[in-house]
Amino acid sequence: MRQNMLLQLTCILFTGATLTLVATNYTNAPADTFSIVKGPVISKPGCASKCGNLTVPYPFGVGRGSGCGASLGNIQIYEISDNQMRISNVVARRCYDRTGADLHRHMVLSNISGTPYSYSELNYFFVVGCDDFAVVYGDFSQNFTSGCITLCSRAEGISGGYCSGRGCCQTSLTKGLQSYSAALATLNNHTNVTSFDPCGYAFLGEREKFNFRGASDLSDRNFTQRVLTTVPIVLDWAIGNMTCAEAQNSEDYACKANKSYCVDSHTGLGGYRCSCNKGYEGNPYLDPAGCTDIDECADPNLKCEKCVNTPGSFTCINSQPPAPSKKRNSQFPVSKVALGNSFVLFPLFWSLDLHIFLLL
Repeated sequence: MRQNMLLQLTCILFTGATLTLVATNYTNAPADTFSIVKGPVISKPGCASKCGNLTVPYPFGVGRGSGCGASLGNIQIYEISDNQMRISNVVARRCYDRTGADLHRHMVLSNISGTPYSYSELNYFFVVGCDDFAVVYGDFSQNFTSGCITLCSRAEGISGGYCSGRGCCQTSLTKGLQSYSAALATLNNHTNVTSFDPCGYAFLGEREKFNFRGASDLSDRNFTQRVLTTVPIVLDWAIGNMTCAEAQNSEDYACKANKSYCVDSHTGLGGYRCSCNKGYEGNPYLDPAGCTDIDECADPNLKCEKCVNTPGSFTCINSQPPAPSKKRNSQFPVSKVALGNSFVLFPLFWSLDLHIFLLL
């Protein structure tokens, strides 16, 4: 695993809840946006904004007892965005000898209940093998169960790509999941497939980051390490458990910056996040330098003869009028409306307004 990509969560601090993710022996989520790291100031005064190669924007912070945040736990982090966090993975594994006896047996337990985090719908649950099935349970009073089975009798014909059930299967997760357990089971203890598939694997991870390579994955002794290196778990994060309407009346309302607004969490667990207004970027949790105006005129791809930046927007001035568009039958499109015995023709015109949205 490349050390420059892995950072210990002991230096990443948040709202006071402890995150535990333990390996023991035994997709409608909002897209990522990164406005929070684009402003001139992204951390509290006197607080570091870097932990190794990881950019750490407030409300996260660096250092225990530094006043920049509160203890979160001990796990590796890859990335923090406006609404999500990517962390290191864990893999359940079960291996057999040729007689069907267990050689290794590991299950996975995870509990992030009571924290500002939940498992994103960007994650899927994967099972890899040829004689394996696994069930993922939402524990701790979460009513959720899912799983899948994968079967095959020979290595030939197992193709890579989508996990279709031959060599690999996948299933989606419920929104707002905060705890799960997963363990592998088998139909025939791999006795018919051990020669090319000695182990079965199960793990939760970002769907777009896992690429099943076909039969070669089944015999790859480094398969677990490859998943740990390349397939992160995605967490959704939010502030507290109040809605925007409730939080706006509280003393510790987090949306501090001017030109910012509140967004309710989509996970169903309560909580909210803050965002800069359209045409602004930066860290909406900081005041006064949190949300700053975007200079759209600095965009080299903007086709504008003269651009004037304005607060939250811009004005494009062209010295030459645009070339006339081609007209079908040399006429504008019209809408005919019957009024008594006559027709009134309404020319239909369309205009294109350029808007810059900060999507959450």
